[in-house]
Amino acid sequence: MYVQLRPQNLNQGLTLVECVVAIVITNILLAALAAPLVMVTATRSQNDRINQASGLAISQVDQMRALMEQGVYQNADLPPASSVSAELGQPGGLSMQPPPSSVTTCTGVPATAVTGCLRTFNNAEFVVQVYRGAGITAGGRIIAFPMQVRVYSLRTFDGGNTPSADVPIPQVPATFTASGDSSGLPLIVLTTDVVRGDNPATLCNITDCQ
Repeated sequence: MYVQLRPQNLNQGLTLVECVVAIVITNILLAALAAPLVMVTATRSQNDRINQASGLAISQVDQMRALMEQGVYQNADLPPASSVSAELGQPGGLSMQPPPSSVTTCTGVPATAVTGCLRTFNNAEFVVQVYRGAGITAGGRIIAFPMQVRVYSLRTFDGGNTPSADVPIPQVPATFTASGDSSGLPLIVLTTDVVRGDNPATLCNITDCQ
């Protein structure tokens, strides 16, 4: 008895069932990869915002230091005084400063310590809060003071959102995997002392020399 085998058609395509199975498997693989890809994209975006905020905060401090070193300024050109107590050499007390209660476009320093200034840095929009503690004066002018800069994402204030009122506000950048927008915390907090070094009264005021 002979059995005749039907020759296989090499040009025959996939069956409908095989196509459906392939589509289902592809969709499962894509769904499994989607969440990590979204997390990577969100983390990278947040890291970029934090880096930009850091650059903006540093530029604010550098501007104040340059202004002090040039010596051509009035006390009104300096950051507004904070309502909390902080002295030169101990600027950490500025972390008790309340967050901005209003946001406006500033041409220079803000009018008050609770005023946030709209700033654009590398085509990104931020809200900057800058203020100082008690300073050392000589000849009626402030020659040294502690200073703090907070940089918020503009989205922290958009759509009825408000920044976190919990104090003290940490003096470290927001975590690179968390969102400063949703927490209401600044993306970066920079605290430092600003001193006019060419004024002979500065060192004596700091060291209490006779």
